[in-house]
Amino acid sequence: MKKKFVCFGVRDFCRSRNYAHLPNAFCFFLLIINFYLVVCAASCRMSASRSSFTGMLDDIDALSEQGQDRDALSELKKAEKYVYDSWSRIGIYRRYFEMGETALAERTLVRGLKRNPKNPEMSAVYAQFLMRSERGAEAVKVSECLRGTRFGSVYSEAYLRELASEKEASASEYFDKRFFPIFCDAYAGSNDAYWLRDAALICLKDGDYDTAYSLKPTDCFEPEDAFFWSLVMFDSRRFGEAAAYAEKARSLYPTSSIRSRHRVSPVEIAAVLSDSHIALSETEEAERARRSVIAEMQRNTGGMNIADENVSSLLPALFVDSALYAEANGNDDEASRLLTDTVNAWPDYAPALIAYADFARRTSMPPSEDLQELTLRDNGLATLKMEAYDRRAKIPVSDAEYRIDRSLERINNPVLYIARLHLKYETDFSLTPDEKISDVWNELERSSVGTNVYPDVIFEFALNRLLAYRRYDDAFRLFRKSIAAKYDFDASRDFWEACASSVRDMTIREAEYAAWFAAYSRLADTAIRLYEYCVYESGGGTDGKTISSLVSTPSCMNLAMIYESLGSNIQALDLYAASSVRAADAMQRAEIQYRMALIYSAQSKTREALRSVGYALTLVPNHARAKLLRDRLAEQSR
Repeated sequence: MKKKFVCFGVRDFCRSRNYAHLPNAFCFFLLIINFYLVVCAASCRMSASRSSFTGMLDDIDALSEQGQDRDALSELKKAEKYVYDSWSRIGIYRRYFEMGETALAERTLVRGLKRNPKNPEMSAVYAQFLMRSERGAEAVKVSECLRGTRFGSVYSEAYLRELASEKEASASEYFDKRFFPIFCDAYAGSNDAYWLRDAALICLKDGDYDTAYSLKPTDCFEPEDAFFWSLVMFDSRRFGEAAAYAEKARSLYPTSSIRSRHRVSPVEIAAVLSDSHIALSETEEAERARRSVIAEMQRNTGGMNIADENVSSLLPALFVDSALYAEANGNDDEASRLLTDTVNAWPDYAPALIAYADFARRTSMPPSEDLQELTLRDNGLATLKMEAYDRRAKIPVSDAEYRIDRSLERINNPVLYIARLHLKYETDFSLTPDEKISDVWNELERSSVGTNVYPDVIFEFALNRLLAYRRYDDAFRLFRKSIAAKYDFDASRDFWEACASSVRDMTIREAEYAAWFAAYSRLADTAIRLYEYCVYESGGGTDGKTISSLVSTPSCMNLAMIYESLGSNIQALDLYAASSVRAADAMQRAEIQYRMALIYSAQSKTREALRSVGYALTLVPNHARAKLLRDRLAEQSR
């Protein structure tokens, strides 16, 4: 008679055990106890199995240490049958590999991956095995499942090794978006700061400052690393954090490794620290950062490699900035000393020579004295103020002229030539506009680098001079010939059509000049197209609303004025409001508010017009046109 298998209830279980006389609750308790004993027994058997397997490995290791390799290998093959997870299989693999049985070692991992494909531990170990065996393509394929995991660095290594073996890639090729996750995985696995910095550089190259910022490490242990992240923060316009990282770099430098000291210098650290404080309007902190390096340099080089290109370009800049700070704070003696030291040490550094010339021009000018002071001076007397003015440090204009002339003989720097002309015009008041314009044409001829092609700085200087002296037609002819030659315009094609199609190839200043000349020629459509490129698109924007950081505020004002003249008052007001925020000085902001007031007035919005004209007069109290408009609006509102 066949047995019947039925499902027992609690009461059935108790009856089968002669526990029928007991209550149901107690029977249920006995069932739980039995189940617990079964689970414990299974767990004990599993623990015993693992303990037994571990014991086998211990015996195998003992045989290997005693040199009984054949017996160890035999026992290892037996132990392979008892593997229970990926780590035990890796243990078998490792022992095969250490015995030199690479084929058996590989077979162990391959079998494991067949049973458990994409297991992260075995995939990582097998990929490393394949890389050691010079089988890079297979390693990339096996480790691809590791991307984004804690073993992602294995895939990164396999991928980069295989790429390097296929061809010699230039450094720039590695800074592509597809390498971003690879570098991030490499950093996660190695904790090597270089990988994280490489990932950040990819973001910076593409202008993705937010992602670069998000990669910042919690801490830095070498000055070169802290310095790098200070630059990232600075480019991301997070100047407070830029200063903090630069301070960290400065504090780490004295005890840093030799390698790190070769990669960054105190001068570079001080430069970014100073610029960060300036961006935060903390001029005193910026000066302290500069002074610490200047003082160290004047005592000794402090291990600085002054011949290094970065140091040699940044150090004189720090000297000039400190000199300008001293001059702005009325300390002419210190400014004179720093400028003299700078032009002596770096005789061809253009910013220092220009600052030196400006200081010479200012200190050589006669004092502005009233009649009483002039009378005292004629009688050989002087007030304390006059005596202090007479004692202040002075630099002869002739010395500044001599230094610039000698530098121009050594290196033909167009910037210095322009500085030399400015010094000439500001000290020789007998020169006529025609003589100054003659200088412009002479310099264009002298500095030409091709037919109608000139260095950008000379080209812009010439246009500015011609426009300043109202030689508009001469300026436009110069602009037209130079742009057509530089960008190889087809002579049979309309110039303005060629300008509009080539505007993305032009420098931002050339594009702004083109827009201005189009507006001057009353070509409204062309002027709007060119100005809109300058204002909204030149910085890479596409929304047609965000003002480019590259464009000048006058160009924004010109476009707003064109909008107004065509009746697009809302566009004009929006652009004027955005331009006011970025205006360079109070006069510019006052002019913008005045123009906004004119638009409101034309729309009979007297209250808004009075508000805008009030802002203008708050900024520039003597703004004559704003005063007239305010008075007229006040009469209308009565």
